[in-house]
Amino acid sequence: MIIGFIGAGKVGCTLAKYFTLCGMEIAGFYSRSYQHTKEACEFTHSRAYSSLENLVNDCDCLFITVPDSQIEMIWLELCQLPVTNKWIGHCSGLLTSQLFVYNKTIHPFAFSLHPLYAIYDRFDCYQVMSKISFTLEADKKIISELQTLFSPIKNPIAILSANNKPLYHAACVMLSNQVIALAQIGIELFTQCGLDSDFSQRAWQPLFLDNANTVCQVGVINALTGPIERGDIETIREHLAIIPTQFKPIYQQLSSILLDISRKKHPNKDYRQLQLELLL
Repeated sequence: MIIGFIGAGKVGCTLAKYFTLCGMEIAGFYSRSYQHTKEACEFTHSRAYSSLENLVNDCDCLFITVPDSQIEMIWLELCQLPVTNKWIGHCSGLLTSQLFVYNKTIHPFAFSLHPLYAIYDRFDCYQVMSKISFTLEADKKIISELQTLFSPIKNPIAILSANNKPLYHAACVMLSNQVIALAQIGIELFTQCGLDSDFSQRAWQPLFLDNANTVCQVGVINALTGPIERGDIETIREHLAIIPTQFKPIYQQLSSILLDISRKKHPNKDYRQLQLELLL
């Protein structure tokens, strides 16, 4: 099987490089920016295509690795080319393979393959890809063929239904992008305390990273610490009295979730008064 990539950004470069390292054959890239195309092809030792038609002719499988908002537009262009027997896929965590529709019929070899990783760079992230998991979504009739197709990569690949992709994507965002927002809040609060920014950065990173590693190793229940778990009402009162107004609802909502986890960890502990404090 020969794979081509439409889009030479972070996801396309990363997957093409990783697939190559796994022994899969990459034809090359086509992109709106020929400069990006050339850079991606130099990186993956593949061919830079100036014509979408030529890429299609040379490939058995096409990955559309452009922003979600552009996938359908690229598909409409592909519909004008000989793609009847080609595998067509994208890497969106939200969109499904069902967007590949032509004449009211879903393309029979359509799929979506999503890496559970925040790919932040074109040329470095391939180095960690062997550790990440993927989800695969497609018509049930072709799942077995797709699993064979991607057997050279040894990563865990879970099958996901199209109906569950929005919820799945929300989970991914909570575990990656939303965590960045929480980190930003913590950094802002350190700044408001008058702490030097260099000191704060050195200080919060081990706290953040070690706690994340602990969650991964022992799970959320066993990793839980802090005033919510202890039932420390006075500490929570002081937090709620001083925390900036714009962050107070976030603090309360997250604390309520921690309270639910605390009840699972300590089923015989009475957290009713603490729950009332969080509702004030």
